[in-house]
Amino acid sequence: MRTHLARLITTILIVMLCVTIRSGASEAANLGEACGGAANITCNSALWCQREAGQCMAADAAGTCDKAPAFCMQIHRPVCGCNGKTYANDCERQKAKVQLHHTAACPKPPKQD
Repeated sequence: MRTHLARLITTILIVMLCVTIRSGASEAANLGEACGGAANITCNSALWCQREAGQCMAADAAGTCDKAPAFCMQIHRPVCGCNGKTYANDCERQKAKVQLHHTAACPKPPKQD
């Protein structure tokens, strides 16, 4: 009888633990929903978390889940990504899923002698 009761209690505790762990798991955010931030909310796999311009080094900066464009018009309006690369336009930067540092080309590194 005691063995049966011990098994029953163990089973109940395991089930409760599994339910608690599963309910604590955060779901990925959808299009237009908040992401990043102190809670480090991730976006669904087809989306990326776009933060406000200039938030390159802010680890807890919040953003919005957005869909990266599949193609872009060839318009020359350079923007600087947080990776230090100049993109032809903001669409190209978003397509690469890179955060925006600022509008305009990235500064060129100083020449080495």
